[in-house]
Amino acid sequence: MNSYHLLVSYRGERYAGWQRQENALAVQEVLEIALERLLGRAVRVAGASRTDAGVHARGQAVSLELEAPFAPRGLVHGTNHHLPEDVRVMAACSMPLGFHARKHAASKTYSFRLSRAPVISPLDAPYTVRVPRDVDPERMARATESLPGRHDFSAFALAGGSHGQPFRTIQAAFWEERGAELVFRITGDGFLRGMVRALVGTLIEVGTGRRTPEVFARLLAGAPREAAGPTAPAHGLVLEEVFYPPEWQPEGGCARTDVVL
Repeated sequence: MNSYHLLVSYRGERYAGWQRQENALAVQEVLEIALERLLGRAVRVAGASRTDAGVHARGQAVSLELEAPFAPRGLVHGTNHHLPEDVRVMAACSMPLGFHARKHAASKTYSFRLSRAPVISPLDAPYTVRVPRDVDPERMARATESLPGRHDFSAFALAGGSHGQPFRTIQAAFWEERGAELVFRITGDGFLRGMVRALVGTLIEVGTGRRTPEVFARLLAGAPREAAGPTAPAHGLVLEEVFYPPEWQPEGGCARTDVVL
């Protein structure tokens, strides 16, 4: 067998998330169909993150096993030839045998874009959530300081996820201010279903004065979901990057494309 790592970017508005589903079109299915057309046989892939409906990805990691070797450059351009414009393979790498995108992931980074502008450009609107102009980024930043470390994120988990173990470790979380735009970035060893969007929805309430940074911090001790704020809209969320330990790094270089999503 031959193992490969695909770096996949997609706009999520047309899809019911990453994971293949029976009654809705998901990104995994679209990618597998494209690979099947390229390779001439059925293919199954695994993604590092089960992004929800409407969520985007700049750096979804995907693992693929093939019986015969295939040139990584051919995987990039050949697969893209069969994909719709809102899904693209950005890179392909040969990997050590047995690589699995989800099981071997060490951490992931997500971003979420907010805007305080009275009007959002139609070029930004599909990826940005509008918030009140007077939202206080300093209060949100203070609340975010409580996130790094290992916590019980039950208060931020949507129903229906597999979170019998609600503890996750956050390595970094911070806000970037770019004029009217606020970008939340968070890196952790894993995320519960809807967790980042629920964190952002609750942090917006901190920024608008509906709750304090101290109240937000107390939610990290296993509070029920109803104690936290609303789930922010999916279109502001992007899976930015997935990280792997040294033993699961590419063998040699990666074939990349200059196409930018």
